[in-house]
Amino acid sequence: MRPIVEIDGPIEDLPVVEDEEKEPEGERRPVKIILDTDIGPDCDDAGAIAVLHALADLGEIEILGMTCCTSSKWGPACIQAINTYYGRPEIVIGAYNKPGVLEEDRWSLYNKYIATNFPNAKRTTGLLQAPPAYMVMRELLVHNRNVIIVGIGPLTNLADLLDSRPDYHSPLTGRALIAQSVDKLVQMGGGFPKGEEFNFVTHPTAAKRVVERWPTEIVFSGMEIGGKLSAGEQLMRTPRTNPVRMAYQLHTQGWMKAFAFDHTAVIYAARGALYWTLSRRGLCQVGSTGENSWRSRPFGRHRYLVAETPAGELSSIIERLMTRFPKLARHEKDPLEDEVLVEELPVVPDEST
Repeated sequence: MRPIVEIDGPIEDLPVVEDEEKEPEGERRPVKIILDTDIGPDCDDAGAIAVLHALADLGEIEILGMTCCTSSKWGPACIQAINTYYGRPEIVIGAYNKPGVLEEDRWSLYNKYIATNFPNAKRTTGLLQAPPAYMVMRELLVHNRNVIIVGIGPLTNLADLLDSRPDYHSPLTGRALIAQSVDKLVQMGGGFPKGEEFNFVTHPTAAKRVVERWPTEIVFSGMEIGGKLSAGEQLMRTPRTNPVRMAYQLHTQGWMKAFAFDHTAVIYAARGALYWTLSRRGLCQVGSTGENSWRSRPFGRHRYLVAETPAGELSSIIERLMTRFPKLARHEKDPLEDEVLVEELPVVPDEST
């Protein structure tokens, strides 16, 4: 673990974000969500997508689109395979389309297998020709307002969106379009009050740029939140046609239980601080190697989740959502033979140190 560096440099002047007004009593409209995921290195991304679909089935959210924030060629097709299982194969998917971010085989612990063995638009090759993620986001933001973007991976796509120039979708710059159409960014990343976390460290330049320049409120779900939660064991009770079940089998080598980092960002985006409290306002600062620290500021535009619900209770809530049977899908045939054992499936060992 690298040492944490306290950052004392100047902070860019940022717009003041007013405290949220209480929503009027009555039925809430579904929350519009765009999910940005690094699906592949950890199975909790697949679990978070399962939770997203469960919340959509319950009428709590509307899934506008999903984007893959790594260079893996298997990511978009893996996402679409999961969406197909949940009966929403039409969800638009964007890709990072640049080299150098988590594209090595050791990060494809399950996405390649799912892309090539479960139904999706390009099942024969595993490749899904997806447009650039920032362009997908731009088009969605032109046609929607009060969107919540949920980031559960490195902030590469979000940095590209932030830096994007006017195009045929909109005459606005990326930053102006975000300010117009995004309610908030909910990012799984960082550690609070300070830490070093995978999503920031993987691409620190993107993390630093987004955290410093993003024009709306950012709510962080830090590693200390999901690190106390676990889920996945009950996926063995779901159909074998469930690609999320396979993601957990491959990633955990059959143990099924894994940390629930990414699920928390999705649930907060949909339900607000129902299971957590929010920190006081402040500013998250990201260093040159991705380490982060926190400064309280009464008019800061950042907040982070603080644990309140007992870990066991919240883990059970996540488990129930993640294993909910798809409302829209029809599953008649298992793509895998019954006699296939988890031990026989191709698992790339994690060689990271």
